Amino acid sequence: MSSDVEIEISKLLHSSFSGGGEEGVSSRDLSRMWSLEMQWFSPEVAQSLVRRLHHSGWLVGESDSLLPRLNPMQHTPELGWRPFLSRVEVIPEPPLGQPEKATRKSEEPVPSTPEDAPNSEDNSDSKLASRIASMSGLGKREVIRRAQRKRRALGPVSLEVAMLLLAREQNLELENLVEVP
Repeated sequence: MSSDVEIEISKLLHSSFSGGGEEGVSSRDLSRMWSLEMQWFSPEVAQSLVRRLHHSGWLVGESDSLLPRLNPMQHTPELGWRPFLSRVEVIPEPPLGQPEKATRKSEEPVPSTPEDAPNSEDNSDSKLASRIASMSGLGKREVIRRAQRKRRALGPVSLEVAMLLLAREQNLELENLVEVP
């Protein structure tokens, strides 16, 4: 069973890395996101928290390209959630188990583009990217590249939302792209 602190860390990482693919985020960008964009922590506390999460093993990689050690999608933050981690003295080690990134590398090749990805979420994103590409005249890879860039700029939004924002910027009618139940 996960402790409250582990759940908070998982929610924080979900907010920071959800749908982010394989690209790492620098410690400076994480600190800026948590302090200036999200206004969860002061800049000093955000920098300290990134260092502590990296040191304890929740974040792996070099300081210019950090990734979560485990899949951050276990705990989705609810609307209005704010982390309480600035008051936590000791960051626990991540739960036991193989790191998500190491498991993925050893078991199956990492897809180079979303259209190569096997799961249904990536397939739906790929279909949406194809529709946006055909309607806008952009290439599919360009749509995905721009949407990923938009995600990095906006923070915790899904790739689908970023693609829909891109479609709107291209003056496409969203009714033609989204199926409303």
